Amino acid sequence: MINFIIYEDEEYFNKLYDGVIHKFMGKSDDQYKIYHFKEYTEDLLSFIKTINGQNVYLLDIEVKGKSGLDLAREIREFKRTMNDQIVIITAHQDLIYNAFHKKLLMVDFISKFDELEPSLILSLREIYEIFNSNKYLSFKKDSEIIRIPYNDILFIEKDKNEDCLFIETDNKRYKYRGNIAQIEKLLKNDARFFKTHRSCIVNTFKITKINGSVPIIYFGNKYTYCLSRDKRKELEQICLTGGDIYEL
Repeated sequence: MINFIIYEDEEYFNKLYDGVIHKFMGKSDDQYKIYHFKEYTEDLLSFIKTINGQNVYLLDIEVKGKSGLDLAREIREFKRTMNDQIVIITAHQDLIYNAFHKKLLMVDFISKFDELEPSLILSLREIYEIFNSNKYLSFKKDSEIIRIPYNDILFIEKDKNEDCLFIETDNKRYKYRGNIAQIEKLLKNDARFFKTHRSCIVNTFKITKINGSVPIIYFGNKYTYCLSRDKRKELEQICLTGGDIYEL
């Protein structure tokens, strides 16, 4: 269960955060709940102390009773694990927050008035990767067990000439004796992965550029041509939501 704890007293922004969270979490089958708090109370602190699962705190700087930064300090007094991730949201762009990053283990500081929605999506993507950093794609090759972290996978593509798949990472290509349906079943509940073609699955978090006229999907220095016409629009929407770069 992923819990989103929103500390914000303006209704407009509460609705905006809800919309972003629903849009982002709609890509996976992970269960989640959203909790809203519009002011600081002892009940809020008690709730934060006792809530279990993986927790995302979206804390506004200016809230009745206590600053979001002060609440973040209290959270870190008793919660300093990877399962508790903090994002500070503020209307003040002139304040310097760098000193707080390391001390309070924050993911990001986001301005309310400077591309709030795409910035929040990028923060949620980073948090999702942190929460799922212990996931591996594992398989046996000859006498070895290969384990590839999900975060390292760029794309998985069927070889045209052989009955096998290639799993591409930044530094290596792995050969896997299996079919794309098996891999799709393993990855289907993870928000990062999307099937762009009957013979290809990509990690959308790793896409750096798409050229839709060729078509070609770039992952830094690596790329794949496997983008079918009927999947293109959906992939475009996924990447535009996440703030990626396009050449169409």
